[in-house]
Amino acid sequence: MYYMTNQPRSISCNIAIYPPNNISRRAINVSRALLKRGGLFAIDGKNYYPHITIYMAEFPRRNIKAVETLLKKITAGKKPFRIESDRYHQSRDGYVEIGFKRTKAILLLHKNIVQSLNPLRDGLMRPKDLVRFKQFSKQKQKNLKLYGYDNVFAEFAPHMTFTKLGRTDRRVIGDLSKQNFSFLIKEIGLFKSAEHGACRKIIAQFYLS
Repeated sequence: MYYMTNQPRSISCNIAIYPPNNISRRAINVSRALLKRGGLFAIDGKNYYPHITIYMAEFPRRNIKAVETLLKKITAGKKPFRIESDRYHQSRDGYVEIGFKRTKAILLLHKNIVQSLNPLRDGLMRPKDLVRFKQFSKQKQKNLKLYGYDNVFAEFAPHMTFTKLGRTDRRVIGDLSKQNFSFLIKEIGLFKSAEHGACRKIIAQFYLS
């Protein structure tokens, strides 16, 4: 069961990897440069946080504490591990991002979080996904029905978004200087999500140990 709510009783959340300061600064600099190329927003570490999404979902507010409890349990049992950056990418709808390799460790973390938190949705789907539901592929529609998020499991592609361009410009990727965004994952954040999939507010932070 899934349904739309316009009530403030639910909240759109982004469970995401929170990069260390040096990687965040690197991403912020790239994002600021893209803002001059028509970016619709810039990550700054205050209003828009650099992040690598693991799972996005709509949760009833009454379940947020339970979400925090499960995330604390999951991260407490995980040792920090390295994630390797891959290449720049621009999606068809204008998002500019750096991809990361789909290693066994990151896929396992993704799977654990999705399977653990999914029941706490109580069948909710993010309002924005309900509005555009028919635009998704059949597989992504299935993912949305079952997990409230289209990019789960086989569709999961870890990445860090710098901005979204007002219009697609393929020259942008070629103009970006090659940089290494690899780092040791030590922190996971539970964020309130906003337009463009951005992380706008930190609800809670969790540390791998």
